[in-house]
Amino acid sequence: MEEETSAGIIIFREAVKVEFLFLKRREGFLDMPKGHIEKGESELEAARREALEETGLNVRLIDGFREIQEYWYTYNGGKIKKRVFLYLGKADSDVKVTISHEHVGYQWLTEDQAMAALSFDNQKNIIRKAANFIKDKNQNKS
Repeated sequence: MEEETSAGIIIFREAVKVEFLFLKRREGFLDMPKGHIEKGESELEAARREALEETGLNVRLIDGFREIQEYWYTYNGGKIKKRVFLYLGKADSDVKVTISHEHVGYQWLTEDQAMAALSFDNQKNIIRKAANFIKDKNQNKS
């Protein structure tokens, strides 16, 4: 069994509503910026690097949010167990996204829009957790 470890950032902005950034993959589904942790790199360093490479964004990390996604996928006929460490990062509301060659587009979606657009339950669950975390943080500010 092959295993893979990645890290990424769930990027959001707060304009009128909270919106999450999703990258459109060539395979047709939406995903968050993430990628392999390179040798000598921490989870957080990898997450920041991947977000910058895939979106052109330096985001402000939100303390206290770290989630782990685990799933299986098939590649070249073999099953691979993937573990992804995800952090939460805030972008400015007027920020310009510059996608990498790895993706074919991007979308900013509210939580409700994301629930309708996302293909996988684990993605939906992590976005719900992120949205609730942001709501709790905002309520505690007031």
